[in-house]
Amino acid sequence: MKRLMLLSCLLLVVSLLAGCGLKSESAFYYYSPSWVSDGRIILIGATETKDKDTFGAQIGSSYSEYVITINSTGTDESPSLFDATGAPPYSMSCSPTNDYVAYMDELRNNMFSKIIIRSTTLEAFTGLEMLELNFANKIKSFDWSSDGTKIAYCTTTEVRVRDWNDFTGATDTLITAESDLQFVSWKYGGRIAFVYSSAGTLRLGLIYPDASGRIDLAAAASVDYPQISATNTNEVYGVNGTSYGKVDVSAGTPAFTSIKASFGGSLPRLSPDSTKVTYSKTGQSTGIYLLTVATEVETQIK
Repeated sequence: MKRLMLLSCLLLVVSLLAGCGLKSESAFYYYSPSWVSDGRIILIGATETKDKDTFGAQIGSSYSEYVITINSTGTDESPSLFDATGAPPYSMSCSPTNDYVAYMDELRNNMFSKIIIRSTTLEAFTGLEMLELNFANKIKSFDWSSDGTKIAYCTTTEVRVRDWNDFTGATDTLITAESDLQFVSWKYGGRIAFVYSSAGTLRLGLIYPDASGRIDLAAAASVDYPQISATNTNEVYGVNGTSYGKVDVSAGTPAFTSIKASFGGSLPRLSPDSTKVTYSKTGQSTGIYLLTVATEVETQIK
């Protein structure tokens, strides 16, 4: 009996010591930034927590993803706008006129079947909680119109437009057809920019939403992940080879002008005032970067 009591006491002491020694270690990740219309940056945050015992052995873990905003210096982090655990928002793009963020969902073979639109405000009532746009023909890319009333998107063969709140597809309209489409961008200009592959090289095209005025740039002048400047809608920013820069599509012979060579950014986004670019870096699990266009200076802000 005494031996049993002694063993029980020893187990109790060990249990108490182990409990006192429990600790949690958390790591934070930040990626996939884009711009809100007021100049703040919206991004995905993630927290990974590992629970360890007295001896350092892991006994549990948790992982969560969420969407937040920060200012352009990387500070003033907002509370979570919405939970994104297990369903990360792909290619977030914010309305230029309303407090909405849109992103693609249901990824299959590098294509998406939904665009989700949600509020970016923390107010108790906004009039919109979540809207889903469904696409029978899977899409690759999308963007808002400059007035925030429509969405442009592309499949692999078509550039199309529909009203932003048209969940039935009644307003869905073909703008232009092209083979091997890769990317589409609209705000902040009057024309829709799109990227397609031709003979193994990427080409940039632009077209008005009434399907008129299409132009196609030479490969040497084209940019991938195009973003149209709000201050000069003839200027399109993007990636050419390993450089980030811009092209003036109104020039007699458009040519690419490099802003930053050896650019390692992933899905760079031009700010509403066209002075800054935000992005994560390819191959990095965390990090929000800012490129100042005028000074060509790159800064990690988070």
